[in-house]
Amino acid sequence: MTVADHLNATIAGYAAALAADAANPQPSYTKDGQTVSRNEWRESLQRMITELSKAVNGQSPYIVSTKMVL
Repeated sequence: MTVADHLNATIAGYAAALAADAANPQPSYTKDGQTVSRNEWRESLQRMITELSKAVNGQSPYIVSTKMVL
């Protein structure tokens, strides 16, 4: 597996977690004095997906094209 494959697998896992949460949203909660905000959790997953997508794009080959102006 390449680095891009691993990153894509991680993105897919985060996206699946968000989809599962959208289908069955969970409330925020407090356990042992520590609060877990589901909205913050969702936002952090979305940020991680964005950052990992940028990393995948950085791993991908790209083409540089130029135009000659007359």
